[in-house]
Amino acid sequence: MNVIVIFAHPDEGEIYAGGTSYLFGCLGHRVKFLSLTNGDAGHYSMAPEALAEKRHQEAMDAQAVLGLADYEILEHHDQYLGNTDSIRLEVRDRIRQWEADIVFSYYPIDGGHEDNMCAGRIVRDAEPSLEMTPMPVCIYVRDYFTADFSYIPEIAVPVDHVWDTKLRACACHESQVCDAIPYELGILDDVRSDPERQREVIYDNTYAFTRKTPPVELALQKWFGPARAGAVKYAEAFEIAEFGRQITDREVLRLFPMLGGPAGTQ
Repeated sequence: MNVIVIFAHPDEGEIYAGGTSYLFGCLGHRVKFLSLTNGDAGHYSMAPEALAEKRHQEAMDAQAVLGLADYEILEHHDQYLGNTDSIRLEVRDRIRQWEADIVFSYYPIDGGHEDNMCAGRIVRDAEPSLEMTPMPVCIYVRDYFTADFSYIPEIAVPVDHVWDTKLRACACHESQVCDAIPYELGILDDVRSDPERQREVIYDNTYAFTRKTPPVELALQKWFGPARAGAVKYAEAFEIAEFGRQITDREVLRLFPMLGGPAGTQ
């Protein structure tokens, strides 16, 4: 299968779907990450051009860790993403060229990060022009700001056994986990002087996007049963979008073959 994960900023594919993407690759499927902006904003000291260059290299390092078939970063500016005709055509063309069977992107709802919500709207609004046979299955990811809204994900993938790989991929984004985030938290000097503190920040930031909440527990129970679901520590959860090809539970198992084994040991 061909899988494409579409998000707003470099590092988000790793954070939200890094474990699942790595598992797809381990099972012989091709995964592409597509960032709609170059991530050139949000750093306390780096100029936009230098930051974009650094984040590109970080993404390439993460690609190597996850074994992705491709990682493309469009040159739209961070914080200025718009749902325009031109970017919808760009996204449409990338999905077509990848011959995607599965498309991941954000669930667009008021209350999320605006660039992330815009990325979700772009994918949703590009879908009618895809004209692919068969149409891809579109999968929603909840961004950090909407993950606690009332919802029950339909798919939850345990990533305990690939957690270290996901951590390493997220750690590649040093401009974020070693610079920007510690700066915002007021602990930059501590993180720079203490490698253990740095590892804690990387873990905490990655865990925040992979924690097993009660709704995620319910989705795990659906596919693995209560006992196996209870043993899971880290999981990535998804929803089937209302657009794109609609699928049954049987087809979920075909499209997400990592759901076919015992939780945490596939």
